[in-house]
Amino acid sequence: MKRRLRPSRFGGRIALTTVGIALGTAAVIYVYVVAIGGAGSGDGGVKAEIVVGGVIAAALALAAGIYYANVAATNVRRLQDAARKVADGNFETTIPVASVGQLAPLARTFNEMQRRLAELDIARKVFIANASHELRTPIFSLGGFVELLEEEDPSPAEREEFVRTMRRQIDRLTKLTTDLLDLSQLDAGAMVMTAGRVDLGELAREAAREFGPRAEAHGSRLQLRTAERPVIALADRERVRQIIRILLDNALTHTPEGTEVSVTANSSSRHRAELIVSDQGPGIPQRVQGRIFERFYTGDTSGGSGLGLAIASELAQRMDGRITISSSRRFTAFTLELPQTRVGDAPPGRAPVKAAQ
Repeated sequence: MKRRLRPSRFGGRIALTTVGIALGTAAVIYVYVVAIGGAGSGDGGVKAEIVVGGVIAAALALAAGIYYANVAATNVRRLQDAARKVADGNFETTIPVASVGQLAPLARTFNEMQRRLAELDIARKVFIANASHELRTPIFSLGGFVELLEEEDPSPAEREEFVRTMRRQIDRLTKLTTDLLDLSQLDAGAMVMTAGRVDLGELAREAAREFGPRAEAHGSRLQLRTAERPVIALADRERVRQIIRILLDNALTHTPEGTEVSVTANSSSRHRAELIVSDQGPGIPQRVQGRIFERFYTGDTSGGSGLGLAIASELAQRMDGRITISSSRRFTAFTLELPQTRVGDAPPGRAPVKAAQ
């Protein structure tokens, strides 16, 4: 109770300011009315009334100043306590906006900041948990095969199968590590992209040649469809190539053997450059389509870490583009949309674009 009655340094300043304003007002009135007007008429009663009124005004101002100073100091102290808890990692304490008066905008901003920090903290914990799980699986698998090779005496055929499986796990571990590094660069804003003219048809042909042997091993037919005129996008060449690889890898990984996969480059009716990777697989359920670009989300048991499409989507956004999905029974298509530029246009005078934090 004593602490509530004793004003803080901030509250004391408000109270003193209020009292100073009251006393100053009373002094001005006294000088103007009494010394100039009342003294000339010899009316001494006016002086006494002005002095009494000034004292009453000062007392009322002092009471009001102390009250509102305590209210303001309490609200500021609440903000300080909440900020201290946020600094300690506690994001649960919020400031009641309705009870802070003029500090309401600051309280709303603080609560919004606190909410976003809480979301980032949850995302960080989920990211670490998922990354640890995905890394643990191939590491434990490799450790088990190493123990078998050390303690057992497998036949040449078994040994060859062990080595083949270990190589697959190493490839999985390498890809996962690369994906995690890409995500960390995107989150930290350390990935630099340089905008320039990119021929999507040319990149589609390169990707078709690169993934041709894998498609044959998968028993699938990889088709390439390009427009008669070059489809020129304004983007970062290497990042577009990375996105195409991710989409083709996703199509060949999550479809049955023998599925036809197509890569198409064309221009949309909205004057956007498009690259479409489609397949005639079983399709993707609607419930999965809404989450397919989330990190670590996998809609089936075909393998993969659930990072590829998330990285592709974020890379597209960094280049002022987007990736959309369209799927039904026996058909799925991922469409990469990018800003389009005409063949004869001069290169835009645009500085390298750094990933937003």
